[in-house]
Amino acid sequence: MKKIFFTCIMIVLCVSYTVYAQTTLNDALQYLQQKNYAATVDACNQLLTQSSSDPSVLGVRSLAYTALGKYDQAMQDAAKALSVDNTSDRAHFAKAEVLYYGQKDYTEALQEYNAAIKANAKMKEAYAGKARTCMAMQDIKEGMNVTENALKIFPNDPELYFIRGLLNFQRGKPKPAVDDYEKALSLNSKWNAAQVYLNKGIANEALLNYELAIQDFSKSIAADPNTASAYLARGNVKYALEQYKEAVEDFKKAEILAPDNAVITYNIGMAYYRDEDKGSACKYFQKSCSQGNTNACKMRILNCTDRKLN
Repeated sequence: MKKIFFTCIMIVLCVSYTVYAQTTLNDALQYLQQKNYAATVDACNQLLTQSSSDPSVLGVRSLAYTALGKYDQAMQDAAKALSVDNTSDRAHFAKAEVLYYGQKDYTEALQEYNAAIKANAKMKEAYAGKARTCMAMQDIKEGMNVTENALKIFPNDPELYFIRGLLNFQRGKPKPAVDDYEKALSLNSKWNAAQVYLNKGIANEALLNYELAIQDFSKSIAADPNTASAYLARGNVKYALEQYKEAVEDFKKAEILAPDNAVITYNIGMAYYRDEDKGSACKYFQKSCSQGNTNACKMRILNCTDRKLN
């Protein structure tokens, strides 16, 4: 009787831990989706104190480390996970991500994304990663093939439409790119909204739809006020429309977020120059020149009384 009782206790404990582990892993995945990477790592650490070699947990923690820029730790987790289970889709995907973002090794990353897809043909993230990698390798045709095939499996995924928009723009088709970005937004208006609107604005700018581009850049800024590229892009359009004072305002906001960017400081100088404020223009030409912008150096030599080059 005691043996039966002890066995029953052990079964209850095992079931309880399994439920706890699954719940905590789900929490970690939710934190990862919410981009709360520190919480993801904490949740994974809790699980790994009980089972230090769970490939799924190691894979999730690896993804969080990659997002945090801790690439060595990310690769260690991915490698350990694969040493335990070489068929783990999550482990292969985690390794692919650190190869893509951390090492820029696109050839190896592509192999790992393929391995993840082979392990799990329904892993949408792996298809998206593979398409991104093809784009980084300038293989636009294969990137389109991957994305089109993925959309047959996941017809309502905003990320895949976003990637197809990027690919369409890269192959010189801004109108289909705009359509793809709009489809992504219609499926989920909050998914990576800052980047979707930013790229939609760039495509509209290429189509000379300047007012629409400004609207898109403004929505990108509303979604993420800390993206320098959105202020820079909106400033460029205002500059093209000869709205120089407004362009200066946007360029200066971009400069706050990216103070060492020579292009931004040069653009501020050019906007002041076009607005016939040479004193302010020269100050920024000097700064941009010192940052290594040769065009700023030339503008300074041609237009400024203080022509000493730093």
